[in-house]
Amino acid sequence: MANNTVSSAALILFTTLNGHGVTATSLAVNGVILVIGILALSSNAFVLDTLVKRTSLEATDLVMCHLAVTDMLTGLLVIHNVVHHIAFFVNSAECLIRLGGTFIFLCGSVYHLTLLTLDRFVQIVYPYRYQDVITRKTVSIMSAAIWVFSVNLGLLPVYGWRKVPKPSEPPCSLFTVLSNEFIIFGLVTFYIPVGVIVTMYTRIYLVARRHTRAIAATEVNSKSETRNSLKFAKTVMFLIGAYLVTILPLALVVTIYMSGGSAMMTPTSANNFVIYTSVMTYCNSVINPVIYAFKLPPVRKRFLALCCRRAASGGAEHTA
Repeated sequence: MANNTVSSAALILFTTLNGHGVTATSLAVNGVILVIGILALSSNAFVLDTLVKRTSLEATDLVMCHLAVTDMLTGLLVIHNVVHHIAFFVNSAECLIRLGGTFIFLCGSVYHLTLLTLDRFVQIVYPYRYQDVITRKTVSIMSAAIWVFSVNLGLLPVYGWRKVPKPSEPPCSLFTVLSNEFIIFGLVTFYIPVGVIVTMYTRIYLVARRHTRAIAATEVNSKSETRNSLKFAKTVMFLIGAYLVTILPLALVVTIYMSGGSAMMTPTSANNFVIYTSVMTYCNSVINPVIYAFKLPPVRKRFLALCCRRAASGGAEHTA
């Protein structure tokens, strides 16, 4: 037992002011997460600035801006999580807001992706009604509704929908602080828009496959317009695919635990799985700007110009 104690103590690099020992593994993992948070914040700020500076900000651009803001705020939350994991301060209000913040930004992301899918759905399935249905005003109203719903969802634990952890349980973890009913409600709010997205994209695929030639033959410029609509639909599909790949592991862990599918999973071990799978979720906020850089012309153009400018300045310094 003494040897185990010495071995465990040897792994601790330093101790925080409240006596929490930080190990090399914890420091390394949080270092990676910190890099992800900084990249998410900076890259999405670049995308947001690029889109806002466009001369004509269309309805679709507004949705992309809101999605970039969501990813920026996720980056800030990730950085705060790293500070918490290292300092390990315990405050009930901070704990509830931090855990609720995860629901706020996950909900904001999935519902804005749903709004992007709706944008493409109307553009391709009902092209002649698109200008009347998808306007800047309607998008602004729907985005505002998404933010109001997401923020209130994340603040429900602060409003009182929570439970008190037992002395033997972690003081601030998903399954010990948040009530089971709230977590189930959060899962439902996630799976419903995912189902809507899959349904709309199935319809988009079928309509695009069946009517592309008919739509292209209607007007002189309809062929290029149809091609652009389908091209952007593929961009949204990449965004949604990246989101599902990064978020589903976390959603599945929570779903399995809440359904009792794993009798061996304790609240502590389940919380560890949540922490590990959350890293993939955070990566989504970095992946989105990469997709923008490759798929959106204004972002790609500015990114290439920035890279060329840096390369030119680096060459000039080297010559000097």
